[in-house]
Amino acid sequence: MKKQFSLISLVTFFFNIVVTSVNFMVGLVFLKETGSAFVFGTLVVIGPLVSLILTPFMTKIVDQNNHKIVMLVSQIFTLVSLFLYEVVMQLLPRWNLEWTYLLIVGIRIGEELFTVCLKASVPQIVDKGNYQRVNAGMQTSIAIANISGPILGGFVFGLITLSVYVWIAILVVIVSTRFTKLIKFNEQQKQAMSGNQTFGKVLSYLNSQGNIKSLVLIAMFVNFFASAITIGLPIVVLRQLHLSNLTYSFLDSMTSVAMLLGGVLLTIHVSGDELKTVYKSMLGFGGILFLFGIPGLAKNHSAIAIMLLVVLTSGFGLSAVFANTSMTTYIQKIVPNEIQGGIYSIINAVSQLFVPLGSLGYGILFDKFSETIIFFASGLIAVIGTVIVMKKYIFRKVMENR
Repeated sequence: MKKQFSLISLVTFFFNIVVTSVNFMVGLVFLKETGSAFVFGTLVVIGPLVSLILTPFMTKIVDQNNHKIVMLVSQIFTLVSLFLYEVVMQLLPRWNLEWTYLLIVGIRIGEELFTVCLKASVPQIVDKGNYQRVNAGMQTSIAIANISGPILGGFVFGLITLSVYVWIAILVVIVSTRFTKLIKFNEQQKQAMSGNQTFGKVLSYLNSQGNIKSLVLIAMFVNFFASAITIGLPIVVLRQLHLSNLTYSFLDSMTSVAMLLGGVLLTIHVSGDELKTVYKSMLGFGGILFLFGIPGLAKNHSAIAIMLLVVLTSGFGLSAVFANTSMTTYIQKIVPNEIQGGIYSIINAVSQLFVPLGSLGYGILFDKFSETIIFFASGLIAVIGTVIVMKKYIFRKVMENR
């Protein structure tokens, strides 16, 4: 178990650090070469579009093929994308925007296949009692990659060219494929692939499972409402409280640090009721969102506002990692193995799609309304929405306790 856990965590970290750092560095190159904030912003929508387009095909790709092979193919696809980009860039007289877009699309395709397949593979790698620990380990690795990726990309941007960094990324992906090869899959627990699973069947299953539908809805509206924090935090810190950029950077980093610590905690403490943990995390998220409206009112008490924001940004990170880990574990336990890839793909697609939609929506709202009112209203709507989604769960628990 320890070896499997270590291998999964390592391959997750190495693959994600390539994706995050290359994506961040390419964004800086876009901004430098074009001078256009719009072109820079288009990078945000590539991931959701790739995820949305791949969703109908994910059941055929992941659920009907050997998972280890799919994971290796996704890594090799990323490797080839990086290599071809470097070769083409050497042949062209100057930097090319279109080929750089294709590089990001190629990386995102590889990332989507790898992420969905790895989650769907956990039941084939470890026993049911260790699902949460493995998922928490993956969340921790992703958190570390999300913290260090942009830092690494920004640091090397001024030291080396994108071309040199692409070669470094190629070497890192090669290392990650080595770790993937070492992961042992339990073929006896692997359900036979019937060869006739379709996206329509995945949708039919999803429609018949109220709890799974509730998780899709939660993933949808949480990613939308989370934009209130990602867009609103700099507005509160810099515009309302008039604090420094360094203070904002510190507060923003607290979310990732909390996710890292939360992932470590979940590798130690196993939840008995994953669905309950998801719902409690979402209620907590709604409360945190509501409380984000308070620091802006403490303009004359900066120290109090900063302490409150530290607690809130940390709480945001903890609620996110608890919800994501528990949601993944619940699906692995409940959903038949032969359609897990399709289910994860749907959740990934709606989650990623609502991030730019939330950013756009809250960007408009923060230009027109008070930050305090927006946070108070968003928090209340999030709590009410969670209660509505979990009403069947509450009813079942009430009936069980009679």
